[in-house]
Amino acid sequence: MAFDPRALGRRVREEREKARLSLARLAERSGLTKAYLVRLENQAGNPSVEVVGQIAEALELTIADLVGGPVIRYVPDESDVSPSLRAFADEANLSSSDVTMLASIKWREGEQPQTVERWQYVYRSLQMSRAIDRERSDADA
Repeated sequence: MAFDPRALGRRVREEREKARLSLARLAERSGLTKAYLVRLENQAGNPSVEVVGQIAEALELTIADLVGGPVIRYVPDESDVSPSLRAFADEANLSSSDVTMLASIKWREGEQPQTVERWQYVYRSLQMSRAIDRERSDADA
């Protein structure tokens, strides 16, 4: 797979706009300058892996997402999805990505939810946390 700097610039812009971030906000989150990001988006360049990593982290993506490489995702098999999570997922009509997200949580020994109600609490907490992050991001922009 050949690296395409122009494609990277386009992807950064697409993902930044999808996240509803201004260039200034992305600069702040990534620790890079706004001028550098403008140049990357419009004129390409040859950023280091570290810089691409900073941008990816700021956009809550992986480097592979930005450079168009193969994305490695956690895909639970049936043994990774507990009966209580499966019951909650069926009851709440969760998407497979939501089930994957919940199944991928690393729990301390004996801490994994054992009831539908507890999974519901965890899921709602994560949704509220995301909403707060979006509100904060919108207020900062």
